[in-house]
Amino acid sequence: MSTTDSKRRLPSVLLVGCAITAVCLIVIVATIAAFFIVRGRGGKAAEPTIEYILDTSPRMESLSNGDTRIRVARGIMAEIVRTADPRLTAGLRVFGTGAQPQGCQDTDLVVPFATANQGKIEGQLGGLESDPNSDSPVAQAMIAAIKDMASTEGPHSMVVVTGGADSCNPEAAELIRQEAEKAKIELRVFVVGFEVPQDELEAVKALVELIPGATYVDAPEAASLRDVLFRIQVEVDQMVTEAVEAEPSERTAATACDHPYMPLRTGATWSYAGNEGSQTWSITSANGSANTATATMDIAAPSVDMTSHWTCDPSGINSYDFGNLSVLDFGDVAKMDVIDSSGTWLPSAENLTPGYSWNNDYTTVISVSAGGISLDITTTSSETWTVSGVEMVVVPAGTFDALRIDGTTTTTISGMMVSTPAFSASQSYWFAEGVGIVRYTTQTEGYSDNSELTAYSVP
Repeated sequence: MSTTDSKRRLPSVLLVGCAITAVCLIVIVATIAAFFIVRGRGGKAAEPTIEYILDTSPRMESLSNGDTRIRVARGIMAEIVRTADPRLTAGLRVFGTGAQPQGCQDTDLVVPFATANQGKIEGQLGGLESDPNSDSPVAQAMIAAIKDMASTEGPHSMVVVTGGADSCNPEAAELIRQEAEKAKIELRVFVVGFEVPQDELEAVKALVELIPGATYVDAPEAASLRDVLFRIQVEVDQMVTEAVEAEPSERTAATACDHPYMPLRTGATWSYAGNEGSQTWSITSANGSANTATATMDIAAPSVDMTSHWTCDPSGINSYDFGNLSVLDFGDVAKMDVIDSSGTWLPSAENLTPGYSWNNDYTTVISVSAGGISLDITTTSSETWTVSGVEMVVVPAGTFDALRIDGTTTTTISGMMVSTPAFSASQSYWFAEGVGIVRYTTQTEGYSDNSELTAYSVP
């Protein structure tokens, strides 16, 4: 997201970022196109592996809608990588930065493989620059990536973002094919051509056609690059779900936050995909007893980070509070405090029978300080929820018999610099026992979303 876009959308964060309880907060953050994402826990030693490869050669310094292609590409790749399933073993390789003195050998593994490596990759992407003396050794980078992955157990994926054809070796495709054969690894290759010049397009496609298990996707502008990489990441994340078996573990005694329909357990993660992008939630801690307990959820999205805190007792998951809201281009922009609440967010499982209804009311104060704005905004929200019944839900993470809960929320806002009318939203959530939310939808004036579970891990 550009600084200009963030400034334009920041008021939406402040307007709705504090209006609804944590699950409804997902809807609110979605209004600013930034859903919950978390950096999670590692997995087993043998895991799906992905290597990202970015073209940083001099040709990427050409302009793309007012900015250089390399800046656009590395920004979009960072957005996508940080939302990836944390169980992936991931690494980042580049070509064209001048790391090697010979231009046609100039490729470098800037982030070695590790589990839950997305933060390091995102950080490295931000500092990449082209070397004016380098060539564009696409094949050399891909061959090196195969060698990188040969020592790890699969399945493996390679995602290459390139601005054109290989400039070094006319036998590039054959060399890649030979290396893949020698490595004897399960490998899928995605080559994404970002604004590839017309005179190089056929050469890139021809290279990809000769590589077993490779797919070429054209991305003629930034929006399509983001969409393509998002779809590839969803597919790779699904591979994680299919490949990683649940590890047996000794469970400690359940706390009151370990709800049958929303198990807030330390280490639990959920990943989703919807029309606003991908997202993941992670429980970093859950402590207490069966009578009273607390849980902390780290939440983030491309350009947005937040933390929520929960309290639970035998009546269900009750109250909640939020920490700081952080936006990539601004840092911490708001502190949110729930100053008054009544009702329950999710009642105990024995009450969740078809036809059961309940209310949930709360008042939140957002203290804002960003972009020259400094003010306190108060939001008061009133929710009504009803259990509609059990439905079979098919989502990327599997097929579930899910409890459907429908609700409406009315929110009033005071403290804004302009008068803001009350607004209402309608939501539906599908909860699978032992899993959590497998689908959720929301609709308000001018906005709607439908997000589905793509992967989860509940210890």
